[in-house]
Amino acid sequence: MSSVFDKLNQKYIKIGLNKKPSLFAEWAVSYFPKSGNMLELGTGPGQDGVFFAQKGYDVLATDIADTALNNAEKNIRPDLKGRLSVQKLDTSKPFWFKDNSFDIVYAHLSVHYFDARITQQVFDEMYRVLKTGGVVAVLCNSTSDPEHDTGKKLEDDYFELEDGMRKRYFDIDSMKTFSHWFEPIVLDNQGGSYKDYVKGVTNLIRFVGRKK
Repeated sequence: MSSVFDKLNQKYIKIGLNKKPSLFAEWAVSYFPKSGNMLELGTGPGQDGVFFAQKGYDVLATDIADTALNNAEKNIRPDLKGRLSVQKLDTSKPFWFKDNSFDIVYAHLSVHYFDARITQQVFDEMYRVLKTGGVVAVLCNSTSDPEHDTGKKLEDDYFELEDGMRKRYFDIDSMKTFSHWFEPIVLDNQGGSYKDYVKGVTNLIRFVGRKK
């Protein structure tokens, strides 16, 4: 799977998605505490970790793909040292971080690649590592995506596409189910991203929640 993500990140870097923060990051930051430490799951091109570090957060950017990690390392300019660090993390496995470790957990299009069991585990782990009162922000594929119901169906709303990528597609009800531990702040289908706008997709699932 990491090789699939390596190719994906090479594509995103080539088209320049590492040059500016995502639309989701710019929107979600208004719901975060004014300061604190952040766990970023699936840093991808790495632009959001830089954005949050510049805002004053202490960011641990993680990914399974070496291309993403290498690019994220290059993003650590002298003025960001001490605020932005990078580690390899397989999100599909239990996190090694201690309970109540982070003020924020952030995931931009990075937790919709797993079957239902693993997906629930990921949300449970996000809850576990957040401090009480901490905030989670997640952007995911929508069942309204034109790719939904294409390729090989593995389970409800989960497909293996022609390129070998496996993707889960969320709606508001399924996000409620996976995120049930959290107190919801925002849950809607009004999300967007630069790459999805190209496909005409403007209804990604946005979730912001708080650990009770």
